[in-house]
Amino acid sequence: MQDQRVYPFAFAVVAGGLAGARVAHVLDNWPMYAGDVVKMISFAGGGIGTMGAPLGSTVAGFLAAHRLRLPVGFMFDISVIGIALGESIGRIGDIINGEHHGAPCEGLAWCVRYTHPATLGQATSVHPIGLYDALFMLAVFAVLLVYWRRVRGRPPEGRVWAAYLLLLGAGRSIESFFRLDPVVLMGLQQAQVLGLAYAAAGLTLLVALSRRATER
Repeated sequence: MQDQRVYPFAFAVVAGGLAGARVAHVLDNWPMYAGDVVKMISFAGGGIGTMGAPLGSTVAGFLAAHRLRLPVGFMFDISVIGIALGESIGRIGDIINGEHHGAPCEGLAWCVRYTHPATLGQATSVHPIGLYDALFMLAVFAVLLVYWRRVRGRPPEGRVWAAYLLLLGAGRSIESFFRLDPVVLMGLQQAQVLGLAYAAAGLTLLVALSRRATER
């Protein structure tokens, strides 16, 4: 019989991810939200910053797993595989409406221009950020799935989650050089700052867990 505790855990992960993503978006666009608490929490006039989602999901998932007495590492491992695929699929909408602005792009066959007035994209030739991210997250999903099949049933758990943080953080830090987002720290965009933090945390955790696995 299926463990019913999975459902409240999944709800906590999704809710935490949305909350973290919303906070990241508000901070990244602070001049638009400063002083308007209702606008901050109502999702009015804006969306989410996906690089804040892993932090929110991790905190909420950790608390939920402990409260529900679920194995934290295992639950995180199986969750991030689906999350990576969902992030890839979710970018289809961004490809259609051009929501995320890209850096100028010339001489490449895949450069895009958004000429329809109903879209949010740029009329000049730019890098297709939505497509880049969709393909990147699809690759992350494939890598995590292969890695999970290799390590499942072999403790310690949590290595797939650590690999997700490493891949996501490193990839988005590089990808952001092709995006036109606000610079927040030392010439870096918010996604790059968070990405570097995720990558460092993921690498540290992956090395530590891998060493524990070899010592068994």
